[in-house]
Amino acid sequence: MNAANRQEGLPSTPALTRAVDSMSQGSVGLTVLRTGLPLAIAMASHAMINLVDLALVGQLGKEAAAAAHIASVVNFVPMIVGNSISVAAMAVLSQQLGAGEQGRAKAFARASLRWMFVAGAVVSVLSALPAAICVDSIGSEGSVRSDAIHYLVVSNLGCLPMFVLMQATAVMRAAGETAAPLFVLLFANGLNLVLDVVLLFGWEAAGIPAIGVTGAAYATVASRAVAAVVALWWLHRPQHRFGVHITIAKERTPVAARLLHGAWPQVVQIGLRAAVVWGITAMVQRRLGDDGTAALAVTTRLDTLVLFSALGFASAATTVAGRAVASGEIRRARAAGLHAGLQAFLFGSAVVFAFQQTAEPMLRAFVPAAGPPVVAAGMLYVSVAAVAQPFAACALGAMGAPHGAGRMLGPLAVDLVGFAALLVSLLCAAQLELASIYLVLVGGAAALALLHLTLVAAGSWPLRRTVTD
Repeated sequence: MNAANRQEGLPSTPALTRAVDSMSQGSVGLTVLRTGLPLAIAMASHAMINLVDLALVGQLGKEAAAAAHIASVVNFVPMIVGNSISVAAMAVLSQQLGAGEQGRAKAFARASLRWMFVAGAVVSVLSALPAAICVDSIGSEGSVRSDAIHYLVVSNLGCLPMFVLMQATAVMRAAGETAAPLFVLLFANGLNLVLDVVLLFGWEAAGIPAIGVTGAAYATVASRAVAAVVALWWLHRPQHRFGVHITIAKERTPVAARLLHGAWPQVVQIGLRAAVVWGITAMVQRRLGDDGTAALAVTTRLDTLVLFSALGFASAATTVAGRAVASGEIRRARAAGLHAGLQAFLFGSAVVFAFQQTAEPMLRAFVPAAGPPVVAAGMLYVSVAAVAQPFAACALGAMGAPHGAGRMLGPLAVDLVGFAALLVSLLCAAQLELASIYLVLVGGAAALALLHLTLVAAGSWPLRRTVTD
């Protein structure tokens, strides 16, 4: 191992050994909680900033809120791609560290960061081109449509810093760090909020004019770019346990095939979930118009507090399970998934309960001009559809363990079967009231959570992952 480290330029440091040991030993539940809770809070803070962002946008009227929501729903697609690639990289790095191959882990981390620059640039262009077509699929018109297209083009062109930030924090998490990625994400969110105020409403003293609703998109892209630079600086430091240096020299470590192989099932999985939100948004827009979409702008961003936090617990399960499988500890890998699913469910249940107690004043606060139709649509969603979110969080948390072990097709198969059944159920309920459609969502989410927990507890696992190929 020391020879491999010297070959890759990474000394065998006690700090790195301690980080690996802390993730590979001790209580699985406590390890997942200790690692996952800070990540859950960091991810939830991102969703919280989105809520504050929406509250600011809502000051501009329900049309601005509707435009921001439509663009955010569509922009979630490239975000899925970036997150899936970073999770795939984290799984590989965790397996390499679990096998004691710190030198290979450093080389892979460096190469994956370089590759994400290229992937981010490509996705930025490809996702921005069909912006108008994507917005038109929702059915909006007038100023809502034009603002949504502008917002979406800016957001999608900002995929490059988003991809780099995701990958840099994934490298930190794979190394067992919790404080650094938490700080970087909190810093990005705080900067985003400051820029929101300036760009949405202008700063007369500094000669900065008000941009309007699209200012929120510019603020998000700019804050992510600054945070990505901070994250890269942190990894670049010589004293960092990885000491990742992104050079322009030719990288001999192949990463593209492994990252894409690990990412595409997750892209499909999260894409299925995004498609449901997209479909519900189109359905509500056609039934209730901008009032319904403005309500969804608030309620679905509340949902992201639950789902983003679940990704924190899933990341912990990925890291723990990756190390466990690399050393042949299948029971520990299973336990990581079950604990992550349970913790994500409990965290999500607490958040949803808080939503339900404060739904009406929250709707009025985020969209001050909201009339009774907006409030009624939002209250219906929070009281019924939001119940699905803790179950969705449970499924996301649990599937982090199979992903860490490199088992991508099993969770994908579960989702394909589950979402096919959900689609059939939604089609059968399409002519019913929205409350009945939302109940179908709750039932589908509960069934998916049970299926994923069963896969983790009783599914087949590799006896040992080979990470040196």
